[in-house]
Amino acid sequence: MHRYSVEEGQLKGYNDNILYIIGEIRKKGWFEMESEDKKINDLEMAKKRTHKILITDMAIEKVPLIKYREIPESEYLMLQELAKEVLMVSKNENDSNEVALTYSLDYRNLIAEGKEFMGVALGDEHSVDPCMNTVAYHLITTSIQCVVIVLHNHPSLSKFSLEDVKFFLSNGTVKMMVVVTNLGNISYLVKKENYSRKKAIEIYNHAVNVHNEGNNIRDYQKAVFCFLSNCHEANIVYEDR
Repeated sequence: MHRYSVEEGQLKGYNDNILYIIGEIRKKGWFEMESEDKKINDLEMAKKRTHKILITDMAIEKVPLIKYREIPESEYLMLQELAKEVLMVSKNENDSNEVALTYSLDYRNLIAEGKEFMGVALGDEHSVDPCMNTVAYHLITTSIQCVVIVLHNHPSLSKFSLEDVKFFLSNGTVKMMVVVTNLGNISYLVKKENYSRKKAIEIYNHAVNVHNEGNNIRDYQKAVFCFLSNCHEANIVYEDR
C-alpha cells in the first residue's frame, strides 16, 4: 500500500479532512480483494439467507447522520461520509458485495506524520475480512489504544452477524463496528470506557450455543438477537438506526 503525506496548510479545517480522505480513497483505489478460495465457516454460511440488494444512488444519499454514542461529536459527519463511501465503493467496484473500510480515530495525527491511516477490503456477497487489507491489519494489530473503527455493508440487509460480533470482540483496538445495509440503514456496536471483555465473551458464547442448538435461519437470527439484547451487560452499546 502507498503512504500519503500532507503538505503544511493542506488540511485547514474539519471539512478539508473529509474531502482529503474521501478524495484519496477514490484517487488511489485503496482496495484489496479477498482470495476466491477463502473458506467460509459454519457461522458465515448461516448468513446466506436472503438475496443481494443492489445499491442505488438513492440508498447512498439516504445514509443518515448518526449521533454515535461513545464517539466524539466531531466525528459524526466523517462517519456519515465514510458509510456512504462504503456503499459507493461496493456499488462501483464490487458488484454491490461486501466492503470493509477501516480507519483510526487518530487519523489527524497519522496524516500529519505521513502515515497510513485507512484501508479498504473487498469481499464477496456474504463476507469480508477487513484484515485482508494490509493497512487495516496494521491499524488493528498495532494501535496502542482502542481507536479503530470498522464500517462494512451487508448486501442481504441483515444487521450484525455472529462473525461480526466475534471480530469486534477479538480485536481490542476496535472501538466501534458499523453495519450499513445496501439500502443505507445503519446499526452499530461500540465499546464503552468500562467495557468488560470477559462478560462480552460470556454473552457471545451463550449466543453461539443458541446457534449450535438450532438448525435453521430463524435459530441463527435468534442467536444474534441474544447477543445484541444482552451486550449492554458487558458495557457495549448497540443501536439500530
